[in-house]
Amino acid sequence: MKQEQILKSYEYAKAIYKDYGVDTDKALEKFNKVKVSLHCWQGDDVKGLEEQGNVESQNLVTGCYPGAARTGNELRSDIDKACSLSPLQHKVNLHSMYAEKKNPRNDLTVKDFSNWIEWAKNKGYGLDFNASFFTHEMMNNGFSLACLDKKTRDFWIEAGIDSREISLAIGKELGEKCYNNIWIPDGLKDMPANRFRYRELLTDSLNKIFEKKYTADEKKLTADVLEGKLFGIGTESFVVGSHEFYMGYAIKNGVGVCMDTGHYHPTETIVDKLSAVTPFVEDVLLHVSRGVRWDSDHVIIQSDDLYNIMLEMARGNLYGKVGIGLDYFDASINRVAAWSIGLRAASKAILFSLLEPFAMVDKAELAGDFTSRLALMDEFKNLPFNAVWEYMLMKKNVAIGKDALTEVKTYEKEVLSKR
Repeated sequence: MKQEQILKSYEYAKAIYKDYGVDTDKALEKFNKVKVSLHCWQGDDVKGLEEQGNVESQNLVTGCYPGAARTGNELRSDIDKACSLSPLQHKVNLHSMYAEKKNPRNDLTVKDFSNWIEWAKNKGYGLDFNASFFTHEMMNNGFSLACLDKKTRDFWIEAGIDSREISLAIGKELGEKCYNNIWIPDGLKDMPANRFRYRELLTDSLNKIFEKKYTADEKKLTADVLEGKLFGIGTESFVVGSHEFYMGYAIKNGVGVCMDTGHYHPTETIVDKLSAVTPFVEDVLLHVSRGVRWDSDHVIIQSDDLYNIMLEMARGNLYGKVGIGLDYFDASINRVAAWSIGLRAASKAILFSLLEPFAMVDKAELAGDFTSRLALMDEFKNLPFNAVWEYMLMKKNVAIGKDALTEVKTYEKEVLSKR
């Protein structure tokens, strides 16, 4: 599309939005301050960079599309390509299994991630971190921190302590908050005899991991968050780290929570949860995924669920206060495309939320005019949002429309197909 057409369309859109009380230029300024964390594990199907051998994984990844990253350099190159197709400010979310040295999982330091940190500095990315409590010989029948075996628990407690130190060091290196997320797969396929026992063990493990307290300055550079889950494959009846457990633990112990959009009942949405949780929990991180009937980790696309999440973020002034990360893995399609599709969908939803004429519907609600509130909310969906979107992409020199797919296909031909 010619630049003149994009500029003409933007001027038209700008005038329409102004009539609704929205300054599109200011909305674009706000957009430029939003960071989204891209999950590294989409690029290699959650395999990591360790030499594990034939170890059972607690994550189900389907598909065998060619071109998966095999090394840290390949993974970073693929991430760079995906980020080049996104207008966002970016962070990259690492798991500890992506260390590039040969230290054990429970004896890692920030030096094991020096390549990632130097790359992030050069590219202007932030980093987030997770201890990988899965795909390891020390997993005991799918259990880690809540295992009945003390030796197993102690191993993973050490890994959890290390992850906090690594996250804080990353925050200091990059000068911005590094979220340290804890998710464990621990649970049972069928009904447990004693749920209390497993949760007492998990509480004790977390207490030991969080024994060291952060100063106020350190809390600006790192944040511990706990990611709950409703159920998983093989843990249909009982997950030790449920949402209620982590919420109670977080509020009592001054840590944060991670809310994954795929980790609830299919009819639940975190849209309603944001205003209920953020006033009471120190830090909140979102993992944005797309569940199809269950926590299936599909690539996020434009949808009412995604748009409503970002609308709630904008209405609550939560951008910059609540972390946003993507979390899915699909090996049935081009992995770089999976990243870029998700990043662009998230970008559109964020921009749409910042362009919402919120003041109009808020005024109607305060006046008790619910008729106008509903009519306006529906009408806003027809505002010329895409003209603002394409203008922003043009200004940032990011591929517009189907040109993004063309770039992915070219990268596949020139890079991925040669692996």
